Amino acid sequence: MNMMRALAHLMVAVMPVAAFAQEDIDPKARDAAAAAAAARHASDSLDGKWQRSGVFNINMTQVNLTNWAAGGFSSVSGIALFNGTANWKKGRRAWDNSLVLAFGGQHIHNGTDPQKTDDRIELNSKYGYELNKAWYLAGVLQFKTQFTEGFDANGTRISNLLAPGYALLGIGFDYRPNDKFTLFISPATARMVIVTDETLWGGSTDPEMRVYGVKYGNTTELEAGGYLRAQYQTELAKNITFMTRGDLFSNYLREPGNLDVTWETLWTFKVNSWFAATLNTLLLYDHDTKLPKVDENNIPYAGPATQFKQTLGIGLTFKL
Repeated sequence: MNMMRALAHLMVAVMPVAAFAQEDIDPKARDAAAAAAAARHASDSLDGKWQRSGVFNINMTQVNLTNWAAGGFSSVSGIALFNGTANWKKGRRAWDNSLVLAFGGQHIHNGTDPQKTDDRIELNSKYGYELNKAWYLAGVLQFKTQFTEGFDANGTRISNLLAPGYALLGIGFDYRPNDKFTLFISPATARMVIVTDETLWGGSTDPEMRVYGVKYGNTTELEAGGYLRAQYQTELAKNITFMTRGDLFSNYLREPGNLDVTWETLWTFKVNSWFAATLNTLLLYDHDTKLPKVDENNIPYAGPATQFKQTLGIGLTFKL
Protein backbone atom coordinates (compact mmCIF):
# COMPACT_ATOMS: atom_id res chain seq x y z
CA MET A 1 0.00 0.00 0.00
CA ASN A 2 2.81 2.38 0.84
CA MET A 3 4.37 1.63 -2.56
CA MET A 4 1.11 2.53 -4.37
CA ARG A 5 0.89 5.80 -2.46
CA ALA A 6 4.47 6.59 -3.44
CA LEU A 7 3.77 5.90 -7.12
CA ALA A 8 0.65 8.12 -7.00
CA HIS A 9 2.65 10.99 -5.47
CA LEU A 10 5.34 10.51 -8.11
CA MET A 11 2.79 10.70 -10.97
CA VAL A 12 1.28 13.87 -9.52
CA ALA A 13 4.73 15.41 -9.37
CA VAL A 14 5.79 14.28 -12.86
CA MET A 15 2.65 15.23 -14.87
CA PRO A 16 3.06 19.07 -14.59
CA VAL A 17 6.73 18.73 -15.47
CA ALA A 18 5.88 16.61 -18.54
CA ALA A 19 3.25 19.11 -19.66
CA PHE A 20 5.68 21.99 -19.18
CA ALA A 21 8.34 20.10 -21.13
CA GLN A 22 5.87 19.38 -23.96
CA GLU A 23 5.11 23.11 -24.25
CA ASP A 24 8.79 23.88 -24.48
CA ILE A 25 9.45 21.12 -27.01
CA ASP A 26 6.67 21.93 -29.53
CA PRO A 27 5.38 25.53 -29.23
CA LYS A 28 4.42 25.63 -32.94
CA ALA A 29 2.10 22.67 -32.54
CA ARG A 30 0.55 24.34 -29.50
CA ASP A 31 -0.02 27.60 -31.41
CA ALA A 32 -1.45 25.76 -34.42
CA ALA A 33 -3.87 23.86 -32.21
CA ALA A 34 -4.96 27.08 -30.51
CA ALA A 35 -5.49 28.80 -33.90
CA ALA A 36 -7.52 25.85 -35.19
CA ALA A 37 -9.65 25.89 -32.07
CA ALA A 38 -10.23 29.65 -32.47
CA ALA A 39 -11.18 29.18 -36.14
CA ARG A 40 -13.62 26.42 -35.24
CA HIS A 41 -15.14 28.63 -32.55
CA ALA A 42 -15.50 31.58 -34.99
CA SER A 43 -17.04 29.30 -37.61
CA ASP A 44 -19.48 27.84 -35.10
CA SER A 45 -20.48 31.32 -33.89
CA LEU A 46 -21.34 32.37 -37.50
CA ASP A 47 -23.11 29.13 -38.39
CA GLY A 48 -26.67 29.84 -39.48
CA LYS A 49 -26.25 33.65 -39.45
CA TRP A 50 -26.44 36.07 -42.39
CA GLN A 51 -23.25 37.91 -43.28
CA ARG A 52 -24.17 41.15 -45.05
CA SER A 53 -22.00 43.84 -46.59
CA GLY A 54 -22.53 46.72 -48.99
CA VAL A 55 -20.65 49.64 -50.49
CA PHE A 56 -22.30 52.69 -52.06
CA ASN A 57 -19.96 54.86 -54.13
CA ILE A 58 -20.68 58.30 -55.65
CA ASN A 59 -18.30 59.98 -58.12
CA MET A 60 -19.01 63.51 -59.39
CA THR A 61 -17.23 65.80 -61.88
CA GLN A 62 -18.17 69.42 -62.61
CA VAL A 63 -16.54 71.91 -65.01
CA ASN A 64 -17.64 75.53 -65.33
CA LEU A 65 -16.19 77.77 -68.08
CA THR A 66 -16.82 81.50 -68.46
CA ASN A 67 -15.24 83.46 -71.34
CA TRP A 68 -12.68 80.68 -71.73
CA ALA A 69 -10.32 81.54 -74.60
CA ALA A 70 -9.11 77.94 -75.03
CA GLY A 71 -12.66 76.82 -75.81
CA GLY A 72 -14.72 74.01 -74.39
CA PHE A 73 -18.08 73.58 -72.66
CA SER A 74 -19.24 73.52 -69.10
CA SER A 75 -20.32 70.06 -67.98
CA VAL A 76 -21.44 67.96 -65.06
CA SER A 77 -21.20 64.18 -64.77
CA GLY A 78 -21.57 61.56 -62.10
CA ILE A 79 -21.82 57.83 -61.42
CA ALA A 80 -23.50 56.06 -58.51
CA LEU A 81 -22.61 52.42 -57.79
CA PHE A 82 -23.90 49.96 -55.20
CA ASN A 83 -22.30 46.57 -54.64
CA GLY A 84 -23.80 44.44 -51.89
CA THR A 85 -23.65 40.83 -50.69
CA ALA A 86 -25.71 38.69 -48.30
CA ASN A 87 -24.29 35.23 -47.54
CA TRP A 88 -25.56 32.45 -45.28
CA LYS A 89 -24.06 29.13 -44.23
CA LYS A 90 -25.28 26.42 -41.91
CA GLY A 91 -23.68 23.02 -41.70
CA ARG A 92 -23.20 21.76 -45.26
CA ARG A 93 -25.58 24.28 -46.85
CA ALA A 94 -24.48 27.66 -48.24
CA TRP A 95 -26.42 30.49 -49.90
CA ASP A 96 -24.56 33.41 -51.54
CA ASN A 97 -26.30 36.50 -52.95
CA SER A 98 -24.98 39.64 -54.64
CA LEU A 99 -26.58 42.76 -56.09
CA VAL A 100 -24.93 45.34 -58.38
CA LEU A 101 -26.69 48.62 -59.24
CA ALA A 102 -25.05 51.35 -61.31
CA PHE A 103 -26.22 54.49 -63.04
CA GLY A 104 -24.29 57.40 -64.47
CA GLY A 105 -24.71 60.30 -66.86
CA GLN A 106 -23.25 63.53 -68.13
CA HIS A 107 -24.63 66.85 -69.33
CA ILE A 108 -22.51 69.04 -71.59
CA HIS A 109 -23.85 72.58 -71.82
CA ASN A 110 -23.67 72.84 -75.61
CA GLY A 111 -27.36 72.45 -76.41
CA THR A 112 -27.38 68.63 -76.39
CA ASP A 113 -29.52 66.47 -74.14
CA PRO A 114 -28.03 64.65 -71.12
CA GLN A 115 -26.34 61.38 -72.02
CA LYS A 116 -26.13 58.12 -70.11
CA THR A 117 -22.69 56.74 -69.29
CA ASP A 118 -23.56 53.71 -67.14
CA ASP A 119 -26.71 51.70 -66.49
CA ARG A 120 -26.75 48.28 -64.85
CA ILE A 121 -28.87 45.96 -62.72
CA GLU A 122 -27.46 42.53 -61.88
CA LEU A 123 -28.65 40.04 -59.27
CA ASN A 124 -26.88 36.73 -58.57
CA SER A 125 -27.98 34.01 -56.17
CA LYS A 126 -26.27 30.65 -55.59
CA TYR A 127 -27.42 27.88 -53.24
CA GLY A 128 -25.22 24.87 -52.62
CA TYR A 129 -24.89 21.67 -50.60
CA GLU A 130 -21.39 20.57 -49.62
CA LEU A 131 -20.33 17.21 -51.07
CA ASN A 132 -16.77 17.25 -49.72
CA LYS A 133 -14.17 19.77 -48.61
CA ALA A 134 -14.17 21.87 -51.83
CA TRP A 135 -17.10 20.74 -54.02
CA TYR A 136 -20.75 21.74 -53.72
CA LEU A 137 -23.84 20.62 -55.60
CA ALA A 138 -25.31 24.00 -56.45
CA GLY A 139 -27.93 25.96 -58.34
CA VAL A 140 -27.51 29.48 -59.72
CA LEU A 141 -30.06 32.18 -60.49
CA GLN A 142 -29.03 35.33 -62.38
CA PHE A 143 -30.99 38.35 -63.61
CA LYS A 144 -29.59 41.28 -65.62
CA THR A 145 -31.12 44.37 -67.21
CA GLN A 146 -30.90 48.18 -67.02
CA PHE A 147 -32.86 51.08 -65.52
CA THR A 148 -33.81 53.19 -68.52
CA GLU A 149 -33.56 53.65 -72.29
CA GLY A 150 -30.30 54.03 -74.17
CA PHE A 151 -29.50 55.73 -77.51
CA ASP A 152 -26.79 55.49 -80.13
CA ALA A 153 -24.82 58.41 -81.59
CA ASN A 154 -27.67 59.19 -84.00
CA GLY A 155 -30.27 59.42 -81.26
CA THR A 156 -31.92 56.09 -82.10
CA ARG A 157 -33.16 54.08 -79.16
CA ILE A 158 -31.23 50.80 -78.93
CA SER A 159 -32.05 49.53 -75.40
CA ASN A 160 -34.46 49.98 -72.51
CA LEU A 161 -35.65 48.45 -69.26
CA LEU A 162 -36.11 44.70 -69.96
CA ALA A 163 -34.84 45.31 -73.49
CA PRO A 164 -32.71 43.42 -73.17
CA GLY A 165 -33.17 41.48 -69.96
CA TYR A 166 -31.57 38.14 -69.12
CA ALA A 167 -32.84 35.52 -66.65
CA LEU A 168 -30.61 32.48 -66.12
CA LEU A 169 -31.14 29.31 -64.08
CA GLY A 170 -28.45 26.64 -63.88
CA ILE A 171 -27.74 23.46 -61.91
CA GLY A 172 -24.23 22.10 -61.55
CA PHE A 173 -21.17 21.96 -59.32
CA ASP A 174 -19.43 24.73 -57.41
CA TYR A 175 -15.70 24.42 -56.65
CA ARG A 176 -14.65 26.49 -53.60
CA PRO A 177 -11.11 25.58 -52.48
CA ASN A 178 -10.83 28.72 -50.31
CA ASP A 179 -12.55 32.01 -49.50
CA LYS A 180 -10.97 33.81 -52.47
CA PHE A 181 -11.87 31.65 -55.48
CA THR A 182 -15.06 30.02 -56.73
CA LEU A 183 -15.80 28.17 -59.98
CA PHE A 184 -19.35 27.18 -60.93
CA ILE A 185 -19.86 24.70 -63.78
CA SER A 186 -23.32 23.93 -65.15
CA PRO A 187 -23.81 21.65 -68.17
CA ALA A 188 -27.59 22.20 -67.94
CA THR A 189 -28.59 25.86 -67.96
CA ALA A 190 -31.72 27.64 -69.14
CA ARG A 191 -31.53 31.30 -70.12
CA MET A 192 -34.38 33.56 -71.19
CA VAL A 193 -33.65 36.67 -73.23
CA ILE A 194 -36.31 39.39 -72.86
CA VAL A 195 -37.04 42.30 -75.24
CA THR A 196 -40.24 44.20 -74.37
CA ASP A 197 -39.61 47.40 -76.38
CA GLU A 198 -41.11 46.98 -79.89
CA THR A 199 -39.40 50.13 -81.19
CA LEU A 200 -36.04 48.34 -81.19
CA TRP A 201 -37.05 46.51 -84.40
CA GLY A 202 -37.13 49.90 -86.15
CA GLY A 203 -40.43 49.25 -87.94
CA SER A 204 -39.20 46.05 -89.60
CA THR A 205 -41.70 43.22 -90.15
CA ASP A 206 -39.13 40.60 -91.17
CA PRO A 207 -40.11 37.46 -89.17
CA GLU A 208 -36.46 36.29 -89.19
CA MET A 209 -35.06 39.54 -87.81
CA ARG A 210 -33.63 39.23 -84.31
CA VAL A 211 -32.90 41.89 -81.70
CA TYR A 212 -30.62 40.62 -78.92
CA GLY A 213 -31.53 37.13 -80.14
CA VAL A 214 -35.31 37.59 -79.92
CA LYS A 215 -37.30 37.19 -83.16
CA TYR A 216 -39.63 39.87 -84.46
CA GLY A 217 -43.13 39.48 -82.98
CA ASN A 218 -41.85 37.82 -79.78
CA THR A 219 -40.82 39.27 -76.45
CA THR A 220 -38.73 36.32 -75.20
CA GLU A 221 -36.28 33.73 -76.51
CA LEU A 222 -35.58 30.58 -74.48
CA GLU A 223 -32.03 29.24 -74.70
CA ALA A 224 -30.55 26.04 -73.26
CA GLY A 225 -26.84 25.54 -72.89
CA GLY A 226 -23.74 25.26 -70.74
CA TYR A 227 -22.64 27.92 -68.28
CA LEU A 228 -19.40 28.64 -66.43
CA ARG A 229 -18.75 31.37 -63.86
CA ALA A 230 -15.45 32.03 -62.07
CA GLN A 231 -14.62 34.67 -59.46
CA TYR A 232 -11.44 35.60 -57.61
CA GLN A 233 -11.13 38.28 -54.94
CA THR A 234 -8.18 39.19 -52.73
CA GLU A 235 -6.62 41.98 -50.69
CA LEU A 236 -3.37 42.93 -52.39
CA ALA A 237 -2.32 45.40 -49.69
CA LYS A 238 -3.80 47.04 -46.62
CA ASN A 239 -5.97 49.45 -48.62
CA ILE A 240 -6.04 47.76 -52.05
CA THR A 241 -8.50 45.05 -53.06
CA PHE A 242 -8.88 43.31 -56.40
CA MET A 243 -11.79 41.35 -57.83
CA THR A 244 -12.23 39.66 -61.19
CA ARG A 245 -15.02 37.44 -62.47
CA GLY A 246 -15.98 35.96 -65.79
CA ASP A 247 -19.03 34.25 -67.33
CA LEU A 248 -19.22 31.96 -70.37
CA PHE A 249 -22.46 30.71 -71.92
CA SER A 250 -22.98 28.46 -74.94
CA ASN A 251 -26.44 28.09 -76.46
CA TYR A 252 -26.88 24.45 -77.50
CA LEU A 253 -29.99 25.25 -79.57
CA ARG A 254 -28.45 27.82 -81.94
CA GLU A 255 -24.80 28.29 -82.92
CA PRO A 256 -23.23 26.69 -79.81
CA GLY A 257 -19.76 27.72 -80.97
CA ASN A 258 -20.59 31.42 -80.46
CA LEU A 259 -19.80 31.88 -76.77
CA ASP A 260 -21.32 34.77 -74.82
CA VAL A 261 -18.52 36.29 -72.72
CA THR A 262 -18.61 38.62 -69.71
CA TRP A 263 -15.35 39.56 -67.96
CA GLU A 264 -15.19 42.18 -65.23
CA THR A 265 -12.40 43.52 -63.01
CA LEU A 266 -12.63 45.91 -60.07
CA TRP A 267 -9.75 47.60 -58.26
CA THR A 268 -10.51 49.51 -55.06
CA PHE A 269 -7.94 51.91 -53.58
CA LYS A 270 -9.12 53.04 -50.17
CA VAL A 271 -7.98 56.48 -48.99
CA ASN A 272 -9.87 56.53 -45.71
CA SER A 273 -13.28 55.48 -44.37
CA TRP A 274 -15.05 58.06 -46.60
CA PHE A 275 -13.01 58.35 -49.79
CA ALA A 276 -11.85 55.72 -52.26
CA ALA A 277 -10.72 55.39 -55.87
CA THR A 278 -12.11 52.61 -58.06
CA LEU A 279 -11.02 51.28 -61.43
CA ASN A 280 -13.59 49.08 -63.15
CA THR A 281 -13.40 47.34 -66.52
CA LEU A 282 -16.11 45.33 -68.28
CA LEU A 283 -15.65 43.29 -71.45
CA LEU A 284 -18.65 41.80 -73.26
CA TYR A 285 -19.21 39.70 -76.34
CA ASP A 286 -22.64 38.47 -77.45
CA HIS A 287 -23.09 37.23 -81.01
CA ASP A 288 -26.75 38.35 -80.91
CA THR A 289 -25.88 41.96 -80.06
CA LYS A 290 -25.57 43.82 -83.36
CA LEU A 291 -23.45 46.98 -83.38
CA PRO A 292 -22.63 49.48 -86.16
CA LYS A 293 -19.61 48.40 -88.21
CA VAL A 294 -18.00 49.15 -91.58
CA ASP A 295 -16.81 46.51 -94.06
CA GLU A 296 -13.70 46.59 -96.27
CA ASN A 297 -15.60 48.66 -98.87
CA ASN A 298 -16.49 51.25 -96.23
CA ILE A 299 -20.13 50.17 -96.33
CA PRO A 300 -21.88 50.35 -92.94
CA TYR A 301 -23.64 47.30 -91.52
CA ALA A 302 -24.63 45.84 -88.15
CA GLY A 303 -22.80 42.88 -86.64
CA PRO A 304 -21.36 41.42 -83.44
CA ALA A 305 -18.32 43.04 -81.85
CA THR A 306 -16.36 42.99 -78.62
CA GLN A 307 -17.59 45.66 -76.20
CA PHE A 308 -15.31 47.23 -73.60
CA LYS A 309 -15.94 49.79 -70.88
CA GLN A 310 -13.49 51.31 -68.40
CA THR A 311 -14.45 53.55 -65.49
CA LEU A 312 -12.08 55.37 -63.16
CA GLY A 313 -13.64 57.23 -60.26
CA ILE A 314 -12.66 59.01 -57.06
CA GLY A 315 -15.41 59.93 -54.66
CA LEU A 316 -17.43 59.27 -51.55
CA THR A 317 -17.81 55.71 -50.33
CA PHE A 318 -20.37 54.59 -47.76
CA LYS A 319 -20.29 51.18 -46.12
CA LEU A 320 -23.73 49.78 -45.26
